Amino acid sequence: MFTVTDGLVHVFLVAFSVLVLSISLLAYSGRRDSRYGFLSLAFAFLALSQVAQLIESMFLSSQLILIPMTGIHLSHFLEFLMLSSFSGALLVPRRARIERASSQ
Repeated sequence: MFTVTDGLVHVFLVAFSVLVLSISLLAYSGRRDSRYGFLSLAFAFLALSQVAQLIESMFLSSQLILIPMTGIHLSHFLEFLMLSSFSGALLVPRRARIERASSQ
């Protein structure tokens, strides 16, 4: 069952995730570092996941969207990709640190 407050919460989550995505894209355009790229990718997956959850909440009576022929829920898969991108941002060494190490 759809309630107005649940819909508002999902709309605010989508708006906030798009705001964070745009901030991370601005940071990536200024730095051009792979870490910022992975963070931007993670926030893009977060925004897509929130849009999927908004659609599920408002139009599908909270029924989860399935990826055809896999049985995987779309929002869960996007969250997995988001966590993988955050892991990439944390685990990939910075380019400046690599360049300093190779010049020594």
